[in-house]
Amino acid sequence: MIITDIHVQQVLKAYSRQLSSRPRLSNREKVDRNLSQKDQVTLSTESKKMWIVDKIAKEIISQMARGGEHTETAKEIINRLSQEYGQPLEIISDESNGIIFKVLGGEKDDKNLSLSPSENKRLQERLFDITKTIIYQQLA
Repeated sequence: MIITDIHVQQVLKAYSRQLSSRPRLSNREKVDRNLSQKDQVTLSTESKKMWIVDKIAKEIISQMARGGEHTETAKEIINRLSQEYGQPLEIISDESNGIIFKVLGGEKDDKNLSLSPSENKRLQERLFDITKTIIYQQLA
């Protein structure tokens, strides 16, 4: 198929007529921006509750890591974690590593045993899960 000069001229004329008769896109965008609604994010009540539980759990764990007097909830969390682990645990704060767990000795002569980094990591994750579970139950 051969495209002649006349065809090209007709296409250009049609294109220029369309441009002059229609409003330009930039003008429509200004109007559309004013008329369009803003994006909204809505959370279900369950999502809000889980968000609050996460926030409270992080705060409780950071308080436990700082040391000092434990609340009843913190004591329950530590007891549950100790029961799952099978031995009594103590939570100690370390600036470089965060939370460190030590196994408490049953007798006075026994020393507290430090755990491996992988075991500490696993216990930290489990501590967070137990804390969220307890907080969720208390909010219900």
